[in-house]
Amino acid sequence: MNTYKHLKNVLDYNIRKLAEVSSIFCENPECDFTRERKLNFETTLKYIICMETGSIKDELLKLNDYSIETPTASAFIQARDKIKADAFKTLFHRFNNKTHKDKLYKGYRLVAIDGCELPIDNTIYDQETTVIQRSKNSKPYSAYHLNASYDLLEYTYDDIIIQGEAKKDENDVFCQLVDRYKGDKAIFIADRGYESYNGFEHVVKSGNKYLIRVKDIHSKTSMTRSLGPFPDDEFDIDVFRMLTLKNTNMIKACKELYKFMSSNARFDYMSKENPWYEFNCRAVRFKISDDTYECIITNLDRDGFSIDDIKALYHQRWGIETSFRELKYAIGLNALHSKKRKLIQQEIYARMILHNFSQRIVQSIKIPTKDKRKYKYQVNFTRAFHILRHFLSKKGGKTPPVDQLTAKEILPIRPDRSDTRNVRSKHVVCFNYRYD
Repeated sequence: MNTYKHLKNVLDYNIRKLAEVSSIFCENPECDFTRERKLNFETTLKYIICMETGSIKDELLKLNDYSIETPTASAFIQARDKIKADAFKTLFHRFNNKTHKDKLYKGYRLVAIDGCELPIDNTIYDQETTVIQRSKNSKPYSAYHLNASYDLLEYTYDDIIIQGEAKKDENDVFCQLVDRYKGDKAIFIADRGYESYNGFEHVVKSGNKYLIRVKDIHSKTSMTRSLGPFPDDEFDIDVFRMLTLKNTNMIKACKELYKFMSSNARFDYMSKENPWYEFNCRAVRFKISDDTYECIITNLDRDGFSIDDIKALYHQRWGIETSFRELKYAIGLNALHSKKRKLIQQEIYARMILHNFSQRIVQSIKIPTKDKRKYKYQVNFTRAFHILRHFLSKKGGKTPPVDQLTAKEILPIRPDRSDTRNVRSKHVVCFNYRYD
């Protein structure tokens, strides 16, 4: 069971192990952290992981119980600037490897892949993160694009690739995340924008399954137009296409059998020497309202996964959207403490470590059922997270039963509730006192 004490011990152990080989993760290994100081490698990592959304000075005071010996903000900035972002990336993966617990659906892990934009300070221009708007009146803006694979049943991040917004390529990242995946067999679930023959076949070659929503059959840019024709109703059809780099008259005349792949479309499993590839998939279309349909491309077996199963699996994908909201607002990723790109990447990994740490505790808590309650209840993640972070950063004194304290923070589960989605433009939280 993932109790607070167990997970804290695992996290502390892995931080100590990184500290033992800290020179690997330092910008200048010959001189960084070679002298005894208050802010050594291990302490600096812990501070970055446990920081909240206040100014650097306020956070340091809280982390040191308002001691007169609290390090200055300048000393902290100098210390963290010595550490490569790879230190936090390594810690993220090591902590996951030691604490992950498989939760399966029909023998599969459910892994959602999606991305979100993280606006950052735009006073620093670089080709990776700075997006130049075409409109004359629009100002350039800077952002990172977080591409994550997320375990929908364990509620934790499995892997992440950070790209600059100006250089993002979600289809390429999808293939990378699939290729890097080393866990038990999984179903990779993604929304529109991730559909590509290349991505589908990367999943197939990995021995896993995919379930990806595509544009409806009436869309001019829908993949389903090249896989049809399909009936204008619900359907569940097996599809075969011979993908090819050739574009002869025969290929053009037999579009129901062949699919020409242009040189601009990336496909890793064909070449001039071998310009043919057999592609098989299952196309599913189902109604979600009187006049609205969703289309899914998958390689799940019809015998084991019905249309109702497909609907339920795609519905679960919303969990990764919820996790991005928790990451940005509950955990505070949208309130960064630096302009420097390397230090921002430190905070991204640190917040994801903290998210996984907290979710593994929250998901292990069992809330007793009571007959008089109208709804089932779940742990209030935001309140629970603040409790867990407080005691994770606590240096001494008696620690109360944190698991029991967290279990008291609950919310009712109200099924089938929906609100109109309030879409607003994204912007960086610009507080001057946050930055170095």
